[in-house]
Amino acid sequence: MSDGIFFFVVGPSGAGKDSLIDGARDVLGDFVFARRVVTRPHGSPGEDHEALDETGFARLEEQGGFLITWSAHGLRYGLRHDLLDALSQGRHVVANGSRAMVDMLSTRVPRLVVVEVSAPASVLAARILARGRETPDEVAKRVMRQVEPTSADVEVLTVLNDGTLEQGIERFVAALQRAAQPAPPSMRALKAKIAGDALNEAQYGAVLDDILALRYSDRDINAFLLHASQNLSDAEVLALAKVRCKLTPRIEWDEPILVDKHSMGGVPGSRITLIVVPIVAAFGLAMPKTSSRAITSAAGTADAMETVARVDLTSAEVRHCVGQARACIAWNGRLNHSLIDDRINAFTRPLGLDSNRWSVASILSKKWSAGSTHVIIDLPYGPHAKLKDELEARTLGNLFEYVAAGLGLHVKPMVTDGSNPIGRGIGPALEVRDIKRVLDNDPDAPADLREKALRFAAEILAWAPEVGTVSKGRQIAESLLSSGLARTAFERIVDSQGRREPPVSQGRFVRTVVAQGGGIVAGIDGWAIAGIARKAGAPTDLSAGVDLLATPGQHVAPGDALFHIYGADEELVCAAALLAQTTSTHDICVESMNGAPLPSS
Repeated sequence: MSDGIFFFVVGPSGAGKDSLIDGARDVLGDFVFARRVVTRPHGSPGEDHEALDETGFARLEEQGGFLITWSAHGLRYGLRHDLLDALSQGRHVVANGSRAMVDMLSTRVPRLVVVEVSAPASVLAARILARGRETPDEVAKRVMRQVEPTSADVEVLTVLNDGTLEQGIERFVAALQRAAQPAPPSMRALKAKIAGDALNEAQYGAVLDDILALRYSDRDINAFLLHASQNLSDAEVLALAKVRCKLTPRIEWDEPILVDKHSMGGVPGSRITLIVVPIVAAFGLAMPKTSSRAITSAAGTADAMETVARVDLTSAEVRHCVGQARACIAWNGRLNHSLIDDRINAFTRPLGLDSNRWSVASILSKKWSAGSTHVIIDLPYGPHAKLKDELEARTLGNLFEYVAAGLGLHVKPMVTDGSNPIGRGIGPALEVRDIKRVLDNDPDAPADLREKALRFAAEILAWAPEVGTVSKGRQIAESLLSSGLARTAFERIVDSQGRREPPVSQGRFVRTVVAQGGGIVAGIDGWAIAGIARKAGAPTDLSAGVDLLATPGQHVAPGDALFHIYGADEELVCAAALLAQTTSTHDICVESMNGAPLPSS
């Protein structure tokens, strides 16, 4: 028989710990609810406790009768030692305690789970005031009191008690029951991965099944995902991809070839998808493109497309679009969104951890579930891209090919230069402006955006049996673009998805960043520019962003405009302008709309 769990309930005054414990006692009849020993007379307001005077408490403590003791508010508190007997019998114990005792208690019980009951400060204050024991000033000080975190490596469950008592009890009981479940069948595999072992397809399948079934604690899930994201062999990436393919039903198509494209990202403005897809659709290949929204950049493909059309399509609506327009450019959130990817991104991104190998399994399984047969992968590398150098990009490209072969997909990795932004607009509406200029064969269209789009379109068209070669694919792509057929295909896609009227254009507020001194533009820090665009409101504000006016190698004189900052919120645009001053590698000044310069940093 395994030992029981010691649930130690902590939380600030007013959180409602006593009420939740009392409510749970009526539901969890097989749990042991500890009765605290307190140097407070019996019958005093509050919990049902065992009363001892100071002398009796000290005597019991000297005799070893307590598991732990602590002091608070002029009183002594203790939990009896015989609670260990209940744990040894496999029974779970619930005790109301002090956060300060977590470190000590963790060394005295077989398994400790801290249950932290919380509520917003306003709720805590209202509950404490309702007791009538403290003044408003005293309550305010109590609520704002900072609590030192524990150093013990223990599992922590958080229960939000901000609603009715019934809701709080339900959440509290559910948290305890979930933690008290027997170890998931895949626990041995999960612990093996945490220890650094390689897992096979069956083991990964079992672990992911148990994670999705909520059989693991957050602590176990995070430990597994951390190790899995950082330590994956090629065979494990393929095993993960196969498992993930089984988790999402595949969309079946009556098409001999179904093409798709994905970029590893990190290059601002490189929104070639909205050019490539219309070219491919104009030729006749089916291309139901599903894309993500921006996470750390100023715009994702779905954000850009949303400026002109609806993107939250269902599987049935994707089929409708392909039937009408041969393609779509949709958000993947309603099609093959992954909660597991959300979890892994939540801690790898803030820590700057590389999860690219995990991403290969994620990306290709999603392409497989979308029904794709042929996929082109853009692998941009550069100092501010996700891939730092050409060797890293080519190595990841080899992994994409290996995993794709195991899934029965045709994949073409394309290693590209990601050292500078592509195009001039950074932000959803500004990027779509550039895209339309390319589709319209406008002389002012960014040449680098046009060239990269044609390069990728040529590779995709070469998959068509009647095309066969990249050089012929390039000729066809250029013809479809110059003739206007690609632009017509784009409008047909927009109509099939649901045209947005009016479309979102660049924001009405603008600030201009100019050069303080003259010289040659050596390069553009795309990461910093994307940060300025996000500060202006992108991508949440589809109209916000940065419009680049200078290019690498260009000579600029003092006072020449380097870029405009746009947005719908004047305050955010001003904040972005100030950020531009602090992130610039040289002295610049920022001019307001009426030409009056703002103070330069």
